[in-house]
Amino acid sequence: MVLRSRRREIAVAVLLAVGVAVLAVLTTVAPVAAWDRRIVAAAHSVVVVEATLRVSAVAVTTAGSPLVVNALTVVAAIVIWRRCDNRNTRLRATSYVVVSRLVELGAETGLKQLVGRPRPTFPDPVATAADASFPSGHAAGIAVLAVALLLATRSLRGRRAPTGWIVGAIGAVVVVGASRVLLGVHYPTDVLAGALLGACIALALTPMLPDPER
Repeated sequence: MVLRSRRREIAVAVLLAVGVAVLAVLTTVAPVAAWDRRIVAAAHSVVVVEATLRVSAVAVTTAGSPLVVNALTVVAAIVIWRRCDNRNTRLRATSYVVVSRLVELGAETGLKQLVGRPRPTFPDPVATAADASFPSGHAAGIAVLAVALLLATRSLRGRRAPTGWIVGAIGAVVVVGASRVLLGVHYPTDVLAGALLGACIALALTPMLPDPER
């Protein structure tokens, strides 16, 4: 049963990786690029005049920043370590969470350099970012952490994480991704690719986790 579950997770990870690759190619297709620009331009036109929405977007994007995700990863690893009695179990679970984040950072950086997509530009920007646009590091970071924690929880508890946790994880990825588009620093396809990348890596590394039966 455990082996079958691991194979299923790897298969889903492969599908998500294919999705990221497809999105990378689509960003070079004129109609898709034009759609991306229209969405970001529409979002920017609203955020420029809506101060409350702008402040909210900044707060959300800050909460999902790489530094915050790194800090949350460390906190999650410490909590798992302290709550597990079995040394092998806690070592594998904490390593899984930390390694997932590190691999995601490496993959994200490599993709940014490989694709080299420029950021959206506006004459009156409400936010700026220096590196390449594809994929969104914020979306990838929050996705890998959320999925890794859900999978680690399932492994340690021997059952699926509560529905509320799953809904919260999805919500966190959605709102952080949306904040990046609202602030005009990412296109929608960047955010979607980042979310897929983060989930892909968390799923691909599940063989690091202890078996649920233990």
